[in-house]
Amino acid sequence: MKLHVLFNKEGEILAAAQIDPSFPVRIRPVPDEKAGHRVAQVYVPAEFRHFDIAGVCQRMRVDVKKGKLAELKPKE
Repeated sequence: MKLHVLFNKEGEILAAAQIDPSFPVRIRPVPDEKAGHRVAQVYVPAEFRHFDIAGVCQRMRVDVKKGKLAELKPKE
């Protein structure tokens, strides 16, 4: 699964949309650059593909240095 994700400076996913070239409507989150938001197109790792989009957003974050998804770590 490939996602278009909107994320903040810490890599927290704020919004996401699945990229499906066969679907005629293409809705994508738009970044607020003044707030430090960015967007990226990323592939969901195989071990997380059984989750829906909300589940992926809750369990993962964008690794802002590598540009790919990484697992979220619990807050202390």
